[in-house]
Amino acid sequence: MKWFSNGDSIVKPENFALKDLGFVKLGVIVFIRRVHDWMRVASRDVIVSEKEEGIVGAKRFFVTEEGLGVFHSYFGAPATVALAEALIAAGIKHLVIFGEADSISPEISIGQILVPTFAIREEGVSYHYLPPNIEAKPSEKLPGNIKAFLSKRGIQHKEGGVWTTDAPFRETMKKVLNYSRAGVLAVEMECSALFSLSIFRKVTSAALLVITDTLWEGVWKPAFEDKEVVDMERRISETLAMHWKELIQ
Repeated sequence: MKWFSNGDSIVKPENFALKDLGFVKLGVIVFIRRVHDWMRVASRDVIVSEKEEGIVGAKRFFVTEEGLGVFHSYFGAPATVALAEALIAAGIKHLVIFGEADSISPEISIGQILVPTFAIREEGVSYHYLPPNIEAKPSEKLPGNIKAFLSKRGIQHKEGGVWTTDAPFRETMKKVLNYSRAGVLAVEMECSALFSLSIFRKVTSAALLVITDTLWEGVWKPAFEDKEVVDMERRISETLAMHWKELIQ
């Protein structure tokens, strides 16, 4: 059965959109509570609205008077795309994932930053937005703005592919080797779905990922609480909260 259809959906994302988000210029989707909280503290003087469980797919969110929205999403492609659909329906045109990923290549290490240039579609959601032969890629300009944002502050980063999966407990060594040879640097759970949705809805999207664990040695090495990870996430959280306009200029 072909999943992709050009027909109109019976259930509309507009039914779940919050009408008072129309002024938001950039939606940042995060998955880690500490990242949300760091961005919230950095924005505390300009927050005009915040809610718990106030929108489909998100645990909590806040928006600032100048148009930044930070949305703490549930993990995985279905929740992220449900949230993104509601944000797009509300009028938000630019979406950025600020998340975490597992390295599958010695080319990128714990605490380093990856700006994805393409995504392997190993999740189910994207096939409802794009035919199987279309590559999931971020928008043309937004990744460049992210790279400029990082470079301006001396934050080194890598570019390359990501492998988006629905099955974190089926990340086999064969796949790690095959994908890393094809230029994929990390595995995560949301990027290909958001990129595909963005192409379908004609909005812009990109991602900024911190490497928090590694798989490429054939052993899972988690480092979620290591100093280099926490320090990098905090630095980017606080800087992004203050200088987010650089991403969409």
